[in-house]
Amino acid sequence: MPQHPASRAPRPRALTPPGPSRRGLLRAALGAAALAPLAACSVPGARVHVPTGEAEIAAAVTGFWTGRQKAGKLDFVNYTQYIDVDPADQSRHPTLDAFTRRTGIEVTYNELIDDSASWFGKIQPEFASGQGIGYDLMVVGGDSYLTKYIQLGYLAPLDHSRLTNFARYGGSTFKNSSFDPGNVYTVPWQSGMTGIGYDPKQVGRRITSWQDLLDPKLRGRIGMWNDAVQMGNIALLAVGVDPETSTPADWRKAAAWLRRQRDAGLVRSYSTATYQSSLQRGDLAASLVYSGDVFQANQSGSHLEFVIPDEGGLLWTDNLCIPSTAAHPVDALTYMDYVYRPDVAARISETVQFLCPVPAARKVVAADAAAATGERRAVLGALSTSPLVFPTRDDTSKLHHLRVLDEEEEQQWNALFEPIYQA
Repeated sequence: MPQHPASRAPRPRALTPPGPSRRGLLRAALGAAALAPLAACSVPGARVHVPTGEAEIAAAVTGFWTGRQKAGKLDFVNYTQYIDVDPADQSRHPTLDAFTRRTGIEVTYNELIDDSASWFGKIQPEFASGQGIGYDLMVVGGDSYLTKYIQLGYLAPLDHSRLTNFARYGGSTFKNSSFDPGNVYTVPWQSGMTGIGYDPKQVGRRITSWQDLLDPKLRGRIGMWNDAVQMGNIALLAVGVDPETSTPADWRKAAAWLRRQRDAGLVRSYSTATYQSSLQRGDLAASLVYSGDVFQANQSGSHLEFVIPDEGGLLWTDNLCIPSTAAHPVDALTYMDYVYRPDVAARISETVQFLCPVPAARKVVAADAAAATGERRAVLGALSTSPLVFPTRDDTSKLHHLRVLDEEEEQQWNALFEPIYQA
C-alpha cells in the first residue's frame, strides 16, 4: 500500500519503543507518496518475461534455487518499529536472537525504509545495473511498486517446498492475493484493514455502510484521505463494485460518489496524517481509518468503533520479498518460514499490533497474557481478543484487495481521483 512518514499512533508504553512507528509511516506517507505514487512507477528498466503457469513457475524456481546453500548470514531491511523489541533493551529483537540460536544464521537488521517510492528510487538503479542491493530480505507493500519489482525481474521466485510453516500456519486470507497469485514472490509480513472508525457518542447510532459517510447529519465532521489509491478503492466498494475486477466505467461511478460527498460539505479534511488525532479529540465524528489505529486509540483511553461496512472493506498487506540479487537467499527463505511459527508471529504481533497473518498466534498471545501482570496483562489480553488483530472469519470474508493497475490504468485512475482532494 502507499506510505508516507508522519506522527505515530499512541501505543502502550510497556510494549512499544519511542520514535516513528510503521503505523505512523503508513498514515503520513499516504499524503506525499499518494499525490503521485502511480505515475512515479514509470521508471527506466527492461521488463522481463514473468513466468505464468505451474510449469514455468516451477522451472523459474528450480533455476534460481539449484545449487544455493545456507551461508549463515542474513541482511534484512525493514520499516522502523516493525518487529518485536525487548522492553528492557529496545535495540534488541528477541525473535531475531532466537532465530540465530535456532539456525546459526547471524542477522544484520536495518530499519531504513521510509516509504515505497523513496525506497524503490534508491535501489532501482542498483538492480538495473545488475549490482546487488546489499540486502537478502526486504519488506514491500502490496502496491504498484511491488508490481514493478515483479515485472522488472527484481524478486526471486520462492521455493515453497522450504516454506512448510507458511503452508501450515499462514491464514487463507493472506494467500493467493491478486498482486501475487500463488505467493510466487511474497509472503505476508503484517497486514491490516481499511474501514470506518467512528465515535458512537458523536454519531448517535451504529455505522454499518459506506453510505453512512453521506449522512447530512455528519456534515463537516467526516475525515477522508489525500490518497488516490485508498480513496478510489473504498469508493468502488461504496458503489457496489469489487475493486479487483473493476473497470474504468466503475472508476467514474466511484469518483462521482466521492465528489457528491465533497460537494455536500460532508468532509472536514482530506488528510492521512491527522485523522486519528482528530477522531480522538472529537473534531471528527467518523473517518476512513486503518483498523490498527482504532485499536491503538482505544488502548490510550478512547472509545471508538471500527466497522467493516456491509459493502466490504480493504485488506492491505506488507510482504517479505527476496531480491533476485540476494547474496544469502537460502538464509532469507529460512527466516521467511521461521516467522510463520505461531510463537514467533505472536511475539512480533505483541509489539507491532497489526493484523496477524498467522491465526494460530492468537492462542500464544492469550497464554502470554495469562502469564503476565499489570498493564502488560491488560494489553495482551485485549490484543488476543481483538478482531482488529485477529479478525473473525466473517470479517475476513468481507475484505477485498486493492485494484492492481497497469501504467495506462494508473494515469486514468489518478486523473479521476486526485482532483477530488486536491481541489
